[in-house]
Amino acid sequence: MKLSVIILFLAIFVTTGCSERQNHSLAGSLPATVAYINDSAIDEREFQLFLHDVKAQTAGYFKQTYNADNSSSFWTTSFQGEVPIEKAKQLALDRLKEVKVQQFLAQEYGLVNDLSYAVFLENWLTENQRREKAIKNNQVIYGPKQYDERGYYTYVFSNLVLKVKAVFKEQTAPKGGDTDASGLTDDQKQRALDASYTEKVKQLAAAAQVRIVEHIYQEIRLQ
Repeated sequence: MKLSVIILFLAIFVTTGCSERQNHSLAGSLPATVAYINDSAIDEREFQLFLHDVKAQTAGYFKQTYNADNSSSFWTTSFQGEVPIEKAKQLALDRLKEVKVQQFLAQEYGLVNDLSYAVFLENWLTENQRREKAIKNNQVIYGPKQYDERGYYTYVFSNLVLKVKAVFKEQTAPKGGDTDASGLTDDQKQRALDASYTEKVKQLAAAAQVRIVEHIYQEIRLQ
């Protein structure tokens, strides 16, 4: 089953066939490692999630730049030296890097222990089982009846970022003085915090060390 195409990871929605996709993700042979970001292994399943996120963006770029239409050979065709699948993989890696450095911050702040994708998939399965049981027992649940893989990833990551920002705010707040001395409104303070946090993430992403597992990376295709 194809994963939902999501341009930004703040969109949450549920697709049909969630249980089938979920069981498939947790079963079968051990997934390959596509790359390492700051020595943290990137699971092929997680990479595929981000690769599908940038599918529409990549296709749009080649349509606008080269008037190239999607076809059976589109993703592996070279357009003046640019190959869609290679550009998509780079975009996915760049976006994944921004997510990972924030997860690393969460780990540094003591907010999370295990960042492996295998643990994420186990938590996804457990959460959907909990929701299914709650519905059968006529209990109230918030959000979808079942999360698809991308939807749950988005949900978990969005909540994690909120926690990371709260710690970041504490660590960057003025010490030993009046925090309101700036005269800024709450809205202005929030915007300043968001800007400061965004800059922090940008710096961490720029400094992140990426090591590609070439023979795996080169074989990656859109699923």
